[in-house]
Amino acid sequence: MSNSKPRDVQVLPIATDTKIIRARSWSRLRFEVEYARERGTTSNCYLIEASQSAIIDPPAETFTENYLAALQQTFDLKNLDYVILGHFSPNRVPTLKAILELAPQVTIVCSLPGAANLRCAFPDNTLQILVMRGKETLDLGKGHILNFLPIPSPRWPEGLCTYDQQTQILYTDKLFGAHVCSDEVFDENPELFKEDRRYYYTCLIAPQAQHVQAALEKISDFPVRMYAPGHGLLVRTGLMELTKAYAEWSNAQKNRDISVALLYASAYGNTAILAQAIALGLTKGGVAVQSINCEIATPDEIRAAIKQSDGFIIGSPTIGGHAPTPIHTALGIVLAVGDSSKLAGVFGSYGWSGEAFDLIEGKLRDAGYRFGFDTLKVKFKPDDVALKFCEEVGTDFAQVLKKARKVRLPQQAASSMEQAVGRIVGSVCVVSAKQGHVSTGMLGSWVSQATFNPPGLTVAIAKDRAIESLMYPGSKFALSILEEGNHLEYTKHFRKTFAPGEDRFVNFSTTVADNGCTVLADAIAYVECSVNQCMECGDHWVVYGTVNNGKLIKPDAVTAINHRKTGTHY
Repeated sequence: MSNSKPRDVQVLPIATDTKIIRARSWSRLRFEVEYARERGTTSNCYLIEASQSAIIDPPAETFTENYLAALQQTFDLKNLDYVILGHFSPNRVPTLKAILELAPQVTIVCSLPGAANLRCAFPDNTLQILVMRGKETLDLGKGHILNFLPIPSPRWPEGLCTYDQQTQILYTDKLFGAHVCSDEVFDENPELFKEDRRYYYTCLIAPQAQHVQAALEKISDFPVRMYAPGHGLLVRTGLMELTKAYAEWSNAQKNRDISVALLYASAYGNTAILAQAIALGLTKGGVAVQSINCEIATPDEIRAAIKQSDGFIIGSPTIGGHAPTPIHTALGIVLAVGDSSKLAGVFGSYGWSGEAFDLIEGKLRDAGYRFGFDTLKVKFKPDDVALKFCEEVGTDFAQVLKKARKVRLPQQAASSMEQAVGRIVGSVCVVSAKQGHVSTGMLGSWVSQATFNPPGLTVAIAKDRAIESLMYPGSKFALSILEEGNHLEYTKHFRKTFAPGEDRFVNFSTTVADNGCTVLADAIAYVECSVNQCMECGDHWVVYGTVNNGKLIKPDAVTAINHRKTGTHY
């Protein structure tokens, strides 16, 4: 839920000679998939004051003014020696420029790819850059000897973790974070933020699972007492559990039966955001995603990913009426591999024309490839509706691949146990949810009252459902309860496969509940709910919601019931 509190900056000691400078935004900064829970975020910067001093991970330009004011009240920038970057991002450049104006003596510490990006961002500036390749250390004095762990990934090829031998803090940048804003700084009750961390992982980290596993191996060489991520709470109490969870989640991603190679290049970051949204949909759809940034991947890596995958999706910007060179290279490799039995897809962002998409699609079509979706084109920066559309595109692509796999496998008769589970019945409802300009709905037959006081209920939602990403604590939903004998049309409609972004309610008479969600005018009753908790249960999320409002429309009608023959499907 969004919060009306103004942005602020916390400055607090967290260890010997070490402070956190924590810029907080209580509402989402901008819409990207990882911010969809609308829990706000923090941008965590760290200051080590020893014989020499260092700042780790200054924030993006949205925080520059507030951050610098808080920093200067805490520390004299004339005494600053180093700025350490866990990753490079163009939106950090204004903050770096502001620091360099006040502290021109500073040396920037980063990885080798990070140094290349910095030199492009500061073409007229003579930066003092110290490159860390993994074996070097930096001694700040007073026992603060810093080790550096390059952790490149497709999304952040410049990734760099920093370990302080004195405090045993590992500064993890993108790893182990969460987009949540709170007054708490440490994870004293890690269970409260478990869902936030899982959602953050699913959105950002899952498509790079093999790179995460490599990073975890590097981290295991150090005795770590605390993770200091770039976003969210410091990880201290739940460090072992979160590390284990990352390993399990990454291993589960890697071992999925069906895989998709997601290849992209991004000129201004917009295509990368689209790739992230599609990757989330693929992940929800139950397939493994191998994310390939064609700007840094070698031809051998691209070739291996294509050969190992069951399908592939190529994303490109249009620059000067053309696809960039890395995409031409990747497309050439795809055509050279020549396996047109693989399902294909094309997407990207553009400013004026979008010729790159026509080129890629035309080459693949001429080579005989089938497409899992119509070429997806987004102009300029995607909004929330476009990103939700991309997510649904990814899920649908995964479903097509899974259905093809099921056709090839022999069908087995339901066991006695599965038939017994199928005798558990539930009322037939239509679940609807809305977040900003995004709204959707689904047929729900696994609905049950859970509590009397407060009145509450549970809804089971498959992970690959479009509505799943709108059902997080604090969000709103509604249930339209259907009438026995007047439910078959609704059941048939809501069980069908919808196109990404398709209006689920277009053919029915509806009204809008007080909480903004769509309800069916023909329902016998409806209830308006707030999501209170979500529990991950196998291939479903079990959502517990409290009932805020409701209306009985047809007092004498009988609730429709879903009778099943087996417990393996709805």
